[in-house]
Amino acid sequence: MIRTLSRIGGLALIMITALSIGSNAEDGSIARKLFNSQGCKACHNLEGDGSKEAGSFEDMRDHLSREEIRRQLVNPEGTHGKGSISDFSHLSDAEIEALVDFIHPAP
Repeated sequence: MIRTLSRIGGLALIMITALSIGSNAEDGSIARKLFNSQGCKACHNLEGDGSKEAGSFEDMRDHLSREEIRRQLVNPEGTHGKGSISDFSHLSDAEIEALVDFIHPAP
């Protein structure tokens, strides 16, 4: 009986771990799709892909907080990119969070 419960507990732990990894991978996949579909590559670079005009997402990780990145993505004042980029407030909260997590993963 104890052996069976131990196996069930171990299986449950493996399933929970797999689900959490799948969730993070899904967020990364969503963010990569948004990076491509929202025109980010026109100015920004990610892992060597895209323009170098406005800096890379890797540089953003080093110089901006998660909140600063979020503020730049939802940019109703049009101040992001010195007014050259529209805001991304048309994206859902989940999409914004996926981008923030992708650009600047939580510790």
